Amino acid sequence: MALGGKILGDRTVQNDTLLEQIWGEAVEYCAPADMSPLAKLLSALLTVPTVALVTHAGMARAHALMEDTELLPGASLGDVLAEELGVDIPHDAVVLIEPVESAEAEALSGSDLGQELGRLLMELASTGHSTLIRMDALAGVEVRPVVRDFSRAATEIDRRSYQDEMRA
Repeated sequence: MALGGKILGDRTVQNDTLLEQIWGEAVEYCAPADMSPLAKLLSALLTVPTVALVTHAGMARAHALMEDTELLPGASLGDVLAEELGVDIPHDAVVLIEPVESAEAEALSGSDLGQELGRLLMELASTGHSTLIRMDALAGVEVRPVVRDFSRAATEIDRRSYQDEMRA
């Protein structure tokens, strides 16, 4: 099973798969200057450091784990990464593991990026780490009514459906 097989499911299976990927040299460290747009956005929204890893093993989606996640009895993710990759992982850091395809993508749609970011934040919050999310990072964001935007989108969808019917 690939790491992306279960988003909120059995963490033991996910952690075992990650350990296999690290030992199989399918995971590499990504320097902060080379982080993907997803990693940079996630880092901006968290109160703790973010460490980005890229995996070359068939992983469907990115995952975020805490540095202190125990991969082996008595060995945290941070310990394993320090030993196997020679990377110092800051205490309480979030470790983002991304498939190489998304980490090195030339272009990403804002929608896809936003959905993936939201899923990762929900993944972290669902494991009891909601205090990691910086609410002050959203302070300058203008909040607009969803209904107004939805009504415009609905009109656009109806018009496209009508145009498609006319072409058929």
